Amino acid sequence: MSTKDNQKVYFGDKKVSKEIKKDGVETIFTKVSENYDLMNDFMSAGMHRVWKRSFIDSANINKDDVCLDLAAGTGDIAKLIAKKVKEKSIYLCDQNLEMIEKAKERSLNEGFYHKCFFAVSSAEKLPYDDETFNHVFISFGFRNFSDKKNSLKEIYRVLKKGGKLHILEFSKAQGQNFSKLYDFYSYNFIPKIGDLISGDRESYEYLVKSIRTHENQEEMLELFKDTGFSNCNYENIFKGIVALHRGLK
Repeated sequence: MSTKDNQKVYFGDKKVSKEIKKDGVETIFTKVSENYDLMNDFMSAGMHRVWKRSFIDSANINKDDVCLDLAAGTGDIAKLIAKKVKEKSIYLCDQNLEMIEKAKERSLNEGFYHKCFFAVSSAEKLPYDDETFNHVFISFGFRNFSDKKNSLKEIYRVLKKGGKLHILEFSKAQGQNFSKLYDFYSYNFIPKIGDLISGDRESYEYLVKSIRTHENQEEMLELFKDTGFSNCNYENIFKGIVALHRGLK
C-alpha cells in the first residue's frame, strides 16, 4: 500500500484511515436511511428541496443527455433529472445498499423507474466505461467520500469530453456573526432533532461535524482544478451554508 493510501482523512472531526471512514460512513447511512428524507426537511427547514430544484434546473440538461446521480441517496435528485430527459438514461450510484433500495422504491412509487439504472459502488471505483456521461451530479454526498481526489479522477474518467460535474454541498458560512449563529444551531439542535425523530443522536452529530471539516469553497475549487476540470466555479447559496460547484471536462 502506498503512502498516499495511508493518508488520514476526516471522519466527523477525527482523522482516520480512508478505509475506516468508508466503513463508518456505510454504517451511519444504513442507520439513517429510514428517516433520511424527513431529517433533511427538519435540518434545513425544507430548504434542501428548493436548493436541489435550482441545482438541477440550472444544469442545462438536454433531453438526450446521459446523467449519473452519484451518492444518489433516496433518489430525489434522479426524480428531478427524470423530468429533463426522455430516455432510460439516469444512472443512480451509491455505496450504501439500503439507500439504493430506497431510491428504487421511490422511483417505482413516483413513476420514473423506467428511466433509471441502479448500482451499489463507491465513488472511488465507478462501474462505468470511460466517457459515458454528459453530467455527473452529487448532492450533499461529496464530503462523505473517503478519497475525494480519487473520486474526482474517477468522475473525470467517466465524463464525456465537454461533460460537466455538478456538486451541491454544505460549505463555509459567510460572515462572522452568521457563522456563529449557524454553528450554535447545528451543534445544539440538529443532533437533538435526530435523537427525537430516529433515536440516533450520534449519527447526526457526525453529520454536523462532517460539514465543519469539509473543504471550503476555495479549497473545493482547487480540488476541481487539480483534477483537470476547466471553467471551474462556485456559487454560494444562503450565505454560503451551501455552495454549488461546477467544472467542465
